Amino acid sequence: FFFDEKVWFKLVHRGLMVNSKESTNKKCRLCDFSSESQLHLLHCPTLTTVKQHVTQLLRAMGLDVSKIHPELTWLLGIDKTGQLLASAHLAVIRIHWRHVYAAMVRVKYDGEPFSSARVKTDTARTILARILAYQYERRLWFSRRRHSYAGGYKLPKSAAKQIQPVGTLRLSDGTLTVKPSVIEAIEQQGVSCAQLTVDPLSSPSFSSSFSTTSRSSTSRPKGSNDDHDKQDGHGNMTSVEATSALL
Repeated sequence: FFFDEKVWFKLVHRGLMVNSKESTNKKCRLCDFSSESQLHLLHCPTLTTVKQHVTQLLRAMGLDVSKIHPELTWLLGIDKTGQLLASAHLAVIRIHWRHVYAAMVRVKYDGEPFSSARVKTDTARTILARILAYQYERRLWFSRRRHSYAGGYKLPKSAAKQIQPVGTLRLSDGTLTVKPSVIEAIEQQGVSCAQLTVDPLSSPSFSSSFSTTSRSSTSRPKGSNDDHDKQDGHGNMTSVEATSALL
């Protein structure tokens, strides 16, 4: 899930290629009014409806949206009180930046008009994919260890706390019950959440499909450090997986 946070990482480190850096036409390719800088992207009026959708997702995940800072929250994941957002909230913001910039690239190089609807749908679809991936991994993690400790193995409480903004994780068997508000926010963008009601371990077609998708989506450039994507010995996620994969 490296690509979920790649754009965000470049934005934070002032490495995102925008028109003010590389083009003779400095205007924003989205609003065609202001100079396209990385700071401008935080305030571009064309992205208002996209941010409204992301804000709705964050509210559905239990975030007090009155604490959202117009710059710090969208860039660094820090609220108005200076507190870092939960990993699930950070993941939503970073996934949204991934699809915003993908749309900007299509505008510049493919001549495709910017579509807020597509960005919102792509964001919702990716978030759903990460939730399904989390469901599968938690159930698989438990399944492989269910006979440990004389049959009394349970997932650590920290795993349930980490995913709490998205739903309730049952420690006894690794089942994740997603909040109805999260499902509603995703489905409002025309993305079906029917798969969330299916146990991934009881559906061979789902398991094989996810395994293939997972291997391709987590591929890294040669020489990258794959240890960041691994879980620790207690079934918890490492920092990159938690913040970039959602799940």
